[in-house]
Amino acid sequence: MMSPLARTAFGIFYALVILIIYLPIVVMAIFSFNSGKYQTMPFREATIAWYQQILVDSQYLEALGNSLVLASLVSVTATAIAFAAAYALVNAEMPGKELFTLFILAPLVVPLLLIGISLRLYFGALGIQPGLSLVFIGQVLFVLPLAVLNLRNRLAQLPRSHEEAARDLGASRLTAIIEVVIPACKFTMIATLLLTFTFAFDEFVIAYFLTNFEITLPIKIWTTLVTGFDPVINAVGVAVFLFSMTLGLLAQAVFMRKETA
Repeated sequence: MMSPLARTAFGIFYALVILIIYLPIVVMAIFSFNSGKYQTMPFREATIAWYQQILVDSQYLEALGNSLVLASLVSVTATAIAFAAAYALVNAEMPGKELFTLFILAPLVVPLLLIGISLRLYFGALGIQPGLSLVFIGQVLFVLPLAVLNLRNRLAQLPRSHEEAARDLGASRLTAIIEVVIPACKFTMIATLLLTFTFAFDEFVIAYFLTNFEITLPIKIWTTLVTGFDPVINAVGVAVFLFSMTLGLLAQAVFMRKETA
């Protein structure tokens, strides 16, 4: 058992970590309601004009639309592929199964910068021009290991007897998967969809290397910052943070619902 001094020290350290992580977000949120164009004190009168400007800025709206569509396609595709891969990892008896698992999970330990550069060079060598279709492929590779881990853990918890009983009653393997396995994994699949959507929506590095003129919202934010500060960025940042945090909390709630189902 830790001494009171050790508990106090760990508590202070934890508070400092939380402060370092969230203080910039708090500052950004405060200045998103400041009528001044620059992040300087004193604070001027409060306003929501920067939030309103997002809704009428065609560039932000176009980038947001690209990000929403792309993240939706990525999450659905990655979850579908991950379910098939996780099912094979849990149920299949084949040589090299551990190697196959490592191959699928490898992108987790590879820096995104290397993934982005490698894919850009590879597709460039094939003569394929950068665009959102390439970003889609890159982001599927990025979120796929996370989806596989989530679904594999859930599938490993399912009794095989349920699927075997369906097979004994005359159901094909595909029918047993659709009517028995997938319903038993529905909460994990929903949570995986939410998590992969969130990761794809916020992803910047791969999108930066694999797109050109069709940009996503993170790239729009980046280009705005490097070309000159715009106070709308604060409002966009707060909106993206709240959106992503909401999806993350919702995914966690679904995971907890799964555990009690």
